[in-house]
Amino acid sequence: MTLVKRLVVEEEGATAVEYAMIIGLIALATFAVYKFMGQRAFTILNNMQQSLKTANQTYAPTN
Repeated sequence: MTLVKRLVVEEEGATAVEYAMIIGLIALATFAVYKFMGQRAFTILNNMQQSLKTANQTYAPTN
């Protein structure tokens, strides 16, 4: 019971919870950005690979 009273009265527990929430939100936002940008980067690199394959097949020297 003393622990509960101390957590309610003191602000250190609230500060720790606030920091934990901020860190959680930053992690969530970072994950969302990486997920979005990662998919776009994959699409761009895949398109480049296909273009290079086509160019290689079209302009490859024949022996």
